[in-house]
Amino acid sequence: TTTTTTTTSLRSSQKLRFSPTKRGPLDPRNGRTTTTPPRAVVVPRGGGGASSSTTTTPAKARPSLASLWGAAGVVAILMNAVKRVLPIALEPFKSGMRPALWVAYGAFAAFMGYAEGWKAFHRKFSPLVASRSRTLDAPHPASHVLLAPFYAMGLFHATPKRRITSWAFLGIVFVAVKLVKQLAYPWRSIVDGGVVVGLTVGSLSIAYHYVNQLRGVPPPVDPCLPTTTEDNNDAK
Repeated sequence: TTTTTTTTSLRSSQKLRFSPTKRGPLDPRNGRTTTTPPRAVVVPRGGGGASSSTTTTPAKARPSLASLWGAAGVVAILMNAVKRVLPIALEPFKSGMRPALWVAYGAFAAFMGYAEGWKAFHRKFSPLVASRSRTLDAPHPASHVLLAPFYAMGLFHATPKRRITSWAFLGIVFVAVKLVKQLAYPWRSIVDGGVVVGLTVGSLSIAYHYVNQLRGVPPPVDPCLPTTTEDNNDAK
């Protein structure tokens, strides 16, 4: 009785399929072709084989050239700024500084890595750039494609709040650059060292968020696209 019950439950949860008969080489003893008897293969119900129990990985989305240009263009702008201030940031390694100034150099670099690189870029600006760049995979006007890096930064075709924030951020950066140029050595090198760290972390963060979105990870921020009414007002 126990054996019958076990067999019945097994058949109710599984289906048996038989593999096709395979023909082998001739048997030298009788001149006949050897055959392999069919084997029973257990297949779980609801599927057609082993693949039915595995999770299907979603296909990776291929970015458009406009999307790549948007994200890569912003990274290029940031790295160009790094290239310009890097020689000044490295000057203390050639000329030397007092120990207290080296402490200030390292402390400011760590501060900029956190405040600018992590909080400003990685938590806010970088996912915004990646998210807006990915919207360029859909059809867009030629101006959006040509100016994709500035589109990705939210300087135009964005909500009013986003445009104000982006332009204000650029204005602050412009004023800060002018002020830093007035500093004498070694203070300018200390500040530029922190700028190099912050912008480098920001560039890597943009690449990280962009690749994540290509892999299907939802963007952590809204792309801040304008509504139809806002877009029409801008056109006027």
